[in-house]
Amino acid sequence: MDLTRKPRRTRKLLLVDPYPRNNPYHLSVSERRAIWFPKLSLPVIAAYTPDSWEVELVDEAVVDVDLDYPCDLVGLSVMTCYAPRAYELATEFRKRGRTVVLGGVHPTYCPDESLQYCDAIVCGESEDLWPQLVADFEAGTMKRVYKMEQFPSLENYKVPRVELLSPDAYMTRQCTFTTRGCHFECEFCSVSPFNGKMTRRRPVREVVKELTHVKQWIRSELVERLQHGSLWQALMTGLRIRIGIEDGSIFAFVDDLHNSNRGYCRELWEALKPLNIKWGCQCTLFLGDEPEMVKLAADSGCVSVFVGMESISEESLKETNKPFNQVQKFEDEIKVFHDHGIMVNPGMVFGFDNDDESVFERSFDFLMRNRVELAYFNVLTPLPGTPLYERYNNSGRIFDRDWAKYDGKHVVYYPSRMTPEQLQEGFFWINHKFYSLPSIWTRLARTSQRLVPRWEMNREFRKLTKRACPKGTLSPVAKVLKTLQAKLPTIDTEQLIPNALHAFKQKIEETSAQELWLNIKTRRHDQFAALFVDLEGTLDHLNARELLDRIKHAAEKAKIDIIVNFEHLRQATPEALRTLLDGEALKTVAPHAKVRYRKFKAAFEAALQDFSLSGLEMLQEDWQDA
Repeated sequence: MDLTRKPRRTRKLLLVDPYPRNNPYHLSVSERRAIWFPKLSLPVIAAYTPDSWEVELVDEAVVDVDLDYPCDLVGLSVMTCYAPRAYELATEFRKRGRTVVLGGVHPTYCPDESLQYCDAIVCGESEDLWPQLVADFEAGTMKRVYKMEQFPSLENYKVPRVELLSPDAYMTRQCTFTTRGCHFECEFCSVSPFNGKMTRRRPVREVVKELTHVKQWIRSELVERLQHGSLWQALMTGLRIRIGIEDGSIFAFVDDLHNSNRGYCRELWEALKPLNIKWGCQCTLFLGDEPEMVKLAADSGCVSVFVGMESISEESLKETNKPFNQVQKFEDEIKVFHDHGIMVNPGMVFGFDNDDESVFERSFDFLMRNRVELAYFNVLTPLPGTPLYERYNNSGRIFDRDWAKYDGKHVVYYPSRMTPEQLQEGFFWINHKFYSLPSIWTRLARTSQRLVPRWEMNREFRKLTKRACPKGTLSPVAKVLKTLQAKLPTIDTEQLIPNALHAFKQKIEETSAQELWLNIKTRRHDQFAALFVDLEGTLDHLNARELLDRIKHAAEKAKIDIIVNFEHLRQATPEALRTLLDGEALKTVAPHAKVRYRKFKAAFEAALQDFSLSGLEMLQEDWQDA
């Protein structure tokens, strides 16, 4: 044995989750413990690092990173909104002679940009790539780019090293996942492009084994804290356990689509029952269409679901390629979850091309009416790698390339039916309105389960909103838009007259009964300082009268001219046309605003031959560019 040979030095890996310290949305300690749980990306990297390496993990949302930490390799997980901070850290580490690797969604879709700041990037899921990168680093042959060739298997998956995360810093550290990928293709979402359009699933037995192990480990740690921590720490830990905020049995499944397969969920949820845990997940709202499955989830410990509701507008859901969300079912689906004691946390997105200023009040009213316990609000954001980014980028609609603002809280593009300022103000407004004390009280008044944790989460969200969000205001026109637009049934369908401008697109006999509605869409038209009203569908005399009533109300409240566009209307009855030309009815609007009909004569010229149109000022065709 060679006693002169020096023992091999243990190599050190520093993993950093970047978070800008000056971010106004940076969570306080109490906020983080109530509403935040960590990402799994770096605990997974730690699990796939060779045992011969010593691993240190730093979440900048919790603690500051030591730029002088002695290590051989630095890895940073990079989301788009944290890219500037990641680049800043990478630059500082390289100045100190460290080798830096960037991975995650942003380097995958912006590789050339990312390579300017680091020594190597990992593109795609990293489980199969990271061990090879580490081996190459040890051999001095590390490449610049490691690109995933195929999705890694989820069988025999190494358990994420969540024990490396800061204790007592999150709502729960007990995070794991059961599936990856998403077979839906929502335009704004990066999950399908990054994780695949098919879902992969971990074996249920492996998931249960992991949960059992983590539960035992966390409970042992809690006992240690109670026995050896300060008296104050012991009291606070005991209180959190008592009221259900922390007890070693609260788990978060961080899958992007937990209920992607009905059979798998049934097997998994049955297997969770003996564990006696509480858990939350992200799933589709239409799981509520199956009460027996929701009951099974509740029986297995489900206490909370985050659902990607996105919008209460059918047009916006179709626009973003999410037609499987059916607005007419939302209330019943929410009720099914509530009936089984499960908290519903909708994710709402504002700024779709079909959204106008009224979307904020309409969304707030819906959430209050259905007493949802929490809601997460986001501004539509064109993230690199998504179809939305390509569409907006190609059409020149993106005006801000500061990645730090791509966090769902800043407007970086030109919306269609409102200004960027109106969208930003509306986002601020609904956050303050939803997390106001009257709103919280109303929403939680009927909560019978886990009231204290739900109240605590709302209270901390309220603190965050008051600190980070300006108040936000809605213009007077926003409420007018809300009352003016509608979807009205068409009842009288006799003698329907086709719109001459629309007839070539669809023959009247091909119109199905489902299309016999009148859609009234509104937006502010800044060029003409007017409200622009688009009519779509079928117009009869009943909804024509309703339209005139809404126009009169809008004119009285907003004192602004109104342009009614008939270009996209499919058809109308003769009586509906007469109603719209009723001079007496239109006189009631005149004291407040002017009304103009756009494309009215062109659309129904043949049918109007028997009408007396003299003196009808609103038919002057001087709005052709509206």
